[in-house]
Amino acid sequence: MTLQRKFTVDDIKQFRQWGSITPGHPERDIAHGIENSSGPLGQGHAYAAGAAVAEKFLEARLGSTMMQHKIYAYISDGGVQEGISAEVGRLAGNLGLNNLIMFYDANDIQLSTECGAVMSEDTAMKYQAWGWNVLKIDGNDPDAIREALVAANKEERRPTLIIGETIMGKGALQADGSSYEHSIKTHGAPLGGDAYTNTVKNLGGDVEDPFKIFPEVQKLYDDRAAELRKIVAERHAAEAAWEKENPEKAAQMREWFSGKAPKIDWSGLVQKRDIPTRNGSAACLGVIAEQVPNMIVSSADLSNSDKTDGFLNKTHALTRDDFSGAFFQAVLASWQWHVCVSV
Repeated sequence: MTLQRKFTVDDIKQFRQWGSITPGHPERDIAHGIENSSGPLGQGHAYAAGAAVAEKFLEARLGSTMMQHKIYAYISDGGVQEGISAEVGRLAGNLGLNNLIMFYDANDIQLSTECGAVMSEDTAMKYQAWGWNVLKIDGNDPDAIREALVAANKEERRPTLIIGETIMGKGALQADGSSYEHSIKTHGAPLGGDAYTNTVKNLGGDVEDPFKIFPEVQKLYDDRAAELRKIVAERHAAEAAWEKENPEKAAQMREWFSGKAPKIDWSGLVQKRDIPTRNGSAACLGVIAEQVPNMIVSSADLSNSDKTDGFLNKTHALTRDDFSGAFFQAVLASWQWHVCVSV
């Protein structure tokens, strides 16, 4: 983010300090390039899947000129252990969210133990069983990462999990010069002392100015930024042409992204006295289904009980090959349902 000029070097020097804008678990801050709040392990899985569902939903209504996003998520051993990750994995595979790409930093180290102390399943087979495209690579090899991302972007039917087998603390050295790699001590604490000095030297850094950004590194990012500006300009031109050719859809899209509450005409709604509240809710949902085209309603196998079928009866469920509906059939699991829909 600093190399993209979202943060200054002084901001990074205040990492995890009270009152800084660089806490350990940052909160949503678009101006600084942070798209989602973080903290609870596994939450990012559901955020990403929810964004992928939303993108498919909007693409079905606006077309691929305006909606051609890929959703990327960076996940960890801890996140994979969380129950919510299994719920999301099953859902994303079932819906065939090929616009979802997760990179799993599989370093087998957690805060107090190695991961083998608490998990022994085959993560690749688990995701394959859910219908994912799974790629295993050397996660410390930039070329391997690049090749995997290219392959993931070509996938047409499945979400992709890239399992990057990495080394925790790669290149780190202890005070005596021996390796500090693959150690739980490097998980969440500063190296300190001679270990810090040895590591900075070993990685080619400047011990006197460890936050120094080398000119060739900044140039790499600046050159890429220039390339991206050209790509963005081309995208804006294509979008402007689309808006001119599709004025009604363009107006609808602007309204959807305006942040304004939709206007609903309730004049035709008739409610009987002394009916169960869920029945009254069903009648309201039926009106909303007809007047709010960008709304998704969800239920975890309860639509005929909680009466969200008042909405479902006016549309149809989202499926792998059809996102023109507006009802999200969630699996019998509460966490992914709430987090995905909140996106």
